[in-house]
Amino acid sequence: MIIVNFKKYVSGEAALNLAKICKKVSDESGIKIIIAVQPEDIYSEIECWSQKPEDPTLPFLGTLINHSDYPIDLGSWILGLRIKKCICVNNIDEAVETAKFNPDFIAYEPRELIGSRDKSVASEKPTNIQDLTSKISIPVLIGAGIHSPEDIKIGLSLGAKGFLLATDVVKAQDPEKELRELVEAYKI
Repeated sequence: MIIVNFKKYVSGEAALNLAKICKKVSDESGIKIIIAVQPEDIYSEIECWSQKPEDPTLPFLGTLINHSDYPIDLGSWILGLRIKKCICVNNIDEAVETAKFNPDFIAYEPRELIGSRDKSVASEKPTNIQDLTSKISIPVLIGAGIHSPEDIKIGLSLGAKGFLLATDVVKAQDPEKELRELVEAYKI
């Protein structure tokens, strides 16, 4: 599974085009791709999540919580959300503490690696990924600098169940090519 967070990098027509690319690559590869978008960029042809908790009447199927662009204090209010939840954490201690809220996913994203194009959580903190996946029963996604098929292979081998991507795909010269390269790593 891959969640592509559009952040504020793309909106309008560019967001629609990227959503169509994500759907096409997902359909052709068989790898589930979810997009996290702003409310005005919901695209009904692919599973859409919000980038932060939004109005519950919007047709989002899930939400990112505590992403670096939208940090929040976690509280029991998140238990009332009736959609899938992925809580983003900066370190293992946060992940263990966050697990008590029983989200659907926990995304491990060390802040110092977010947006990096040459270092990733997979290359810089593999022991942390392995420790985290062994300490909590909630499926772990990894993000922060994920940019290569090798990052995907490392993450999967260490127990990650998926990936939270942004910069590498959304800012790519050729987002479709980039996304295809990453999903191919699932097959190797």
